[in-house]
Amino acid sequence: MSKKGRMRGPFRVQVVAEETQGYFRDTVLGARRYGFSTGRMVFADRWLAHELAGDLRKLVKRDGVQGIVAAIHSAAMERRFAGLGIPVVNVSNSVPRARLPLVTQDDAGVGRLAAEHLRACGCRALGFWGQPGASYSEERLAGFGGAAKAAGLAWSADGCADWDATSYGRMKAWLARQPRPLGVFAVLDLYALSLMRAARELGWRVPEDVAVLGAGDEDFLVEFESVPLSSVRLPARQVGHEAAALLDRLMTRGRRETKGVRLAGAEIVARRSTDVIYAEDEAVGRAVRFIRERAGENPYVGDVAKAAGVSVVALQTRFREALGRTVLEEITRVRVGRAQGLLAGTELKMAAVAERCGFPNSQRFSVVFRQVAGVSPSGYRRQFRER
Repeated sequence: MSKKGRMRGPFRVQVVAEETQGYFRDTVLGARRYGFSTGRMVFADRWLAHELAGDLRKLVKRDGVQGIVAAIHSAAMERRFAGLGIPVVNVSNSVPRARLPLVTQDDAGVGRLAAEHLRACGCRALGFWGQPGASYSEERLAGFGGAAKAAGLAWSADGCADWDATSYGRMKAWLARQPRPLGVFAVLDLYALSLMRAARELGWRVPEDVAVLGAGDEDFLVEFESVPLSSVRLPARQVGHEAAALLDRLMTRGRRETKGVRLAGAEIVARRSTDVIYAEDEAVGRAVRFIRERAGENPYVGDVAKAAGVSVVALQTRFREALGRTVLEEITRVRVGRAQGLLAGTELKMAAVAERCGFPNSQRFSVVFRQVAGVSPSGYRRQFRER
């Protein structure tokens, strides 16, 4: 350490998180990637579960650890890490009024994004199933409820602090009281799967009666059911990367800092569980189905109106009243959504993606995609690959 109280890297660092969980596994990878790419960190051998249950100070001393990135889920756990006398950065947004610097996603923004997605499905009633007492859930609830209220939608919320023998019965009873058609956001993919099961046991169809959206986009869970689960993908690797960068600054400057970082970048990965449009207006419903079936052909608004059985003027008016957007905006939204799926899930060249989504050429495809998604098609694919 220099006379000014600063240390020089590379630093010896430990990362503590549940590698079996998709989100925290990705935060670990993001933190390690920062260390490897910058050369600023050397990582100690991972601490095993029985070691973590013991005296953390002995582990720090044994391995010469100078800083830690950790997923800290409780106040008691936070006290253990805060008392180590070295910089610690938390990547779990579970503890209310966290004392340690926190790097996480913008969870209020996640809630708003979820409500907006369900609203775009035509839902007029929304539901939220959370984990009361956990900061990430409370913040998502605030964002979700605020967006629902701003849109003038009826909504209801419930949840369970810990999943126990009574939780599923409570969830099913809550769901049974909700109006249909319904859009539900569960703050964890695992909760969303339980909601889908509860819906089946009630005789409800997913997504025809209830559209279900999860969060976390864990590969195993979203493809677990015969109806694949739509989910909010969280910027987990970026969280880990930024947490390691913050830890680096704390160790370099040699002073404590409690200011954290909240990252944007969450996005909806739409699958069958929300692939529906609820519209009381039958003409609008027919129009939406036609658009989804023919999106790759880039249909004209006149073609859509003909399929809906009304005039163009009447359809435009009724479409906006029912869904809050124009027919052309819906056509573009569906085409770009299809392109996003191809960019993320295939190695097709840009020209092939453009052709499959009804664009005349790659240049026009890039212009429209950027207008809707805020990033170029190649940039979108690159971001997806880096997660």
